[in-house]
Amino acid sequence: MSIWLEEGVNKLVKLTRIQLFWIVATIEIVMAVWLRISPAIAQAKQDAWLSIFIGGLMGLVITFFVVHLSMLHPNESLAEFSQKLLGRWLGRLAIWPYLTAWFILAGDVLRTFADFVHLILLDSTPVWVIMLMMLALMIYMTLVGGISGIARFCEIAGPVTIAALIVSFLLNLGNIEWHYMKPFYADSGWQAIVKASYPSASFFGESLMLLVIVSYLEKPKKAMATSLLSVAVTILFVIAASVMCLLVFGPNVSAKLRFPYFMLVRTIDIFNFIQNLDIFVIFIWVFGVFAKLSFYLFLTCSEMARSTRIKDWRKLVWFSAPMIFVIAAIIPNEDSIELLQKLWRLIVIPVCAIGVPLILWIVTLVKKEPRHA
Repeated sequence: MSIWLEEGVNKLVKLTRIQLFWIVATIEIVMAVWLRISPAIAQAKQDAWLSIFIGGLMGLVITFFVVHLSMLHPNESLAEFSQKLLGRWLGRLAIWPYLTAWFILAGDVLRTFADFVHLILLDSTPVWVIMLMMLALMIYMTLVGGISGIARFCEIAGPVTIAALIVSFLLNLGNIEWHYMKPFYADSGWQAIVKASYPSASFFGESLMLLVIVSYLEKPKKAMATSLLSVAVTILFVIAASVMCLLVFGPNVSAKLRFPYFMLVRTIDIFNFIQNLDIFVIFIWVFGVFAKLSFYLFLTCSEMARSTRIKDWRKLVWFSAPMIFVIAAIIPNEDSIELLQKLWRLIVIPVCAIGVPLILWIVTLVKKEPRHA
């Protein structure tokens, strides 16, 4: 069966389960904590944590489904087993919604990152210059390290990110106001809680990239437990971050903050001595964004190469990287970012996380040879 080789190195690219864990956790947690909290609080108020929990359960179901499908085709990525099941042309057609989604996601993340850095740190630097600097780093990481280099970077960035979250929670214990979490359920009701859960589920549904990454695992049959654990850890920390924001700011203020976790870190003040920790959190967040963007640059290049049977996926970096930059540059304002995130919820998740995998799963079962004649 098809096996992907690192161009020019002639050795198999295989990831360990620990690397898989940190790739998924790092790229999911970095944007979910930054962007998912205030929309959930705006809809479900002090019960936002419950909405995120329900959304997390949906994300775990999506993760289970896509990993199960991938495990039915070990050592094959989505571009390969879709062509095997549907034929060359239909299989190639099936991969394009994913490539489109990953390009848009990468452009969205790049623009959000550049806007934030421009707003907080480099207000005199044009946004496009900030995007170009990050793009250069992405290209270097992807060309030099490939998926193995990105995985090793996530093994560093992931634990540091989680450690930073835990420390920021502990240092904010003195600012907690427990009454902000009351009353439970009465102010929001089940409709608001459930309605607020789907946007969270769409963030956790980003695990659809496992349709590709499981093929790189050295023991693909053991991918399920690791994948579910990595998504569960992400859900746990997003819930913890939302609860801390609620306990410190209350639902009314948290809902109006664009980056409530960042403001949470800014409130840390221990005896007028431990202050201004937000700058450290920003740098840690930058590491996570860098890992996420490099990962999606690799993902688009490798799947395009497999779909079109181009031997050297690295050549496609010079197409994908400018494409991501153009998408980020043409986003005119924050409203457009909201529109892209709505597109992700209403089209990408139903099509790429449910529709196409369901078709491939059914075809897999139909084509599976019976054990007894």
